[in-house]
Amino acid sequence: MMEISRRSVLAIMAGGVASTGVAFAAVSSFSDEDLVRVTLEKYLGGLNMRIEHLQQFVLEFRNRNPWLFPSEKLGDAVTLLETAKLGQARKLLPKRKQRDLRHFDRWVVAEFHMLTDYASRSSPSDPIRFTGWQPCTNPFATLDPPKTA
Repeated sequence: MMEISRRSVLAIMAGGVASTGVAFAAVSSFSDEDLVRVTLEKYLGGLNMRIEHLQQFVLEFRNRNPWLFPSEKLGDAVTLLETAKLGQARKLLPKRKQRDLRHFDRWVVAEFHMLTDYASRSSPSDPIRFTGWQPCTNPFATLDPPKTA
């Protein structure tokens, strides 16, 4: 029979407390930019975007859609899961939270296409820049009023 000494129990408890502290420090250090970046990278792959442009995008996105961001705790948890490549754990969330996160993901990707030059770059290796809201991004649009006879 195996006996557990008091010293080994204390070592296990200390390890648990330390790992909990590290996990809390990791989660509490995430920002909105981290959440948006992992969301975009999930759908679009690696982003070649300077942090200043990402910050401008996130600020504009938050100003335009403040109700779309998940709660701070949920956002930090999702960021941690996506960073650790455990995004499948989203399925363990309640259906309402899953729906809210899918809604957030869709809006982030859509606004990213509208507020950056992601789709209009000449090469995928070109850096992505925040361009801001453009009134019309359709290159074939005719904005002249129709002529009357």
